[in-house]
Amino acid sequence: IIAALYTGSRVNNTIQFGVRAFISIIFLLIFSAYGSLIAIIFSIIGKRGLINFVTARTYGYFASTAVGISFKVQGEEYLNTRPAIFICNHQAAVDLLVLGRIFPKHCVVVGKASLRFIPLLGMFMSLGHAVFLDRKNHGSAVQALTNAAEEIKKQNTSVFIFPEGTRARLQEADLLLFKKGAFHMAVQAKIPIVPIVVANYSDNYNSKRKIFRGGEINIKVLPPIDVSNISIDQIDTLTNSTRELMLKTLKEIS
Repeated sequence: IIAALYTGSRVNNTIQFGVRAFISIIFLLIFSAYGSLIAIIFSIIGKRGLINFVTARTYGYFASTAVGISFKVQGEEYLNTRPAIFICNHQAAVDLLVLGRIFPKHCVVVGKASLRFIPLLGMFMSLGHAVFLDRKNHGSAVQALTNAAEEIKKQNTSVFIFPEGTRARLQEADLLLFKKGAFHMAVQAKIPIVPIVVANYSDNYNSKRKIFRGGEINIKVLPPIDVSNISIDQIDTLTNSTRELMLKTLKEIS
């Protein structure tokens, strides 16, 4: 089965999906534990800002290789922008591998509150200073974003957010509507937004159709968007224009 997995012969989609999904879960568990260890060590030696970067990049290298997926990245130099709000389209489970390939230095993630309670992964995210949002509680989510904006300015760190808020799982190159949290943070902290666009990979991974194939996926990092002159009442316009820019790019690279 493993040999057929990489040659694409004599094995059906369901078996490919099951084997690759199992491999992915094993790597996620291993690197959640690894990340927790890295978090403790790096906190002690004063390298806290590299916890997520080192863990993500190491995970991305080994896990992507194991399932036969690679990435072609354009504009990688923009990942060095600091501080910044990095935003990326959110498709499906392979986004974990995307994070492993492009996660910036001195950056934390924003995720839903329920992730905090996943064994090992939740521990690692907490040690890596992730921002957890309870989207069912609007007041709590707003306060968490406000606190994160203040922390960004104080620590000269960056934040990684999926502005769609949930996995789109779309068959075609398209985006869900964007939530405004990332844009509020950028405007409050007066730091640039760096859009990251991942090509539609539904032909490589689709949980409904039980597809999990190897292959190359395109990623394009766009130049930073300056928000220094954007006011709070212009956030709707900023959100919509950024989404349009990312959607145009998504259609070009998919």
